[in-house]
Amino acid sequence: MTSRDELGSLLKKAAAAMKSDLKGAVATLEQAYALATASGDAEDTAVIAEELARAWARRKSAARALYYARKSTVLAPAQKATWTTLAKTCELVASRQHARGASAEGRARALYRASAHAFKKAASLSKDAEDKRWLLELASDAAKQGNA
Repeated sequence: MTSRDELGSLLKKAAAAMKSDLKGAVATLEQAYALATASGDAEDTAVIAEELARAWARRKSAARALYYARKSTVLAPAQKATWTTLAKTCELVASRQHARGASAEGRARALYRASAHAFKKAASLSKDAEDKRWLLELASDAAKQGNA
């Protein structure tokens, strides 16, 4: 079995376990991430980092979710999907911080501003006019939240 085939099977296994066994899915994705990192393929590693960001966000681990979302943009900076994952992760974490009250308000605003920047970057990478407009609208909304 080649490395890419093994990555595919690990991703399928993690996707199947995502709703019923989130902890096991994260462990499978971590295994896939290690394998992708060892293979040296940045795009494969970025895809797995995106999945890890989503999984850690579901487990309510903000630091790990943000780490993997940012890692995916570093590994594949020309892919719109990595930037939208970062933006959505920032927004999700910011909304959770915002719900904590005044003590986390500054962090939430900073995360909303980061989300706005990531949405703008994703819009700049989009070729579809409607998609670009939608991403810029999301960026505007996040920027408003970051300045409020």
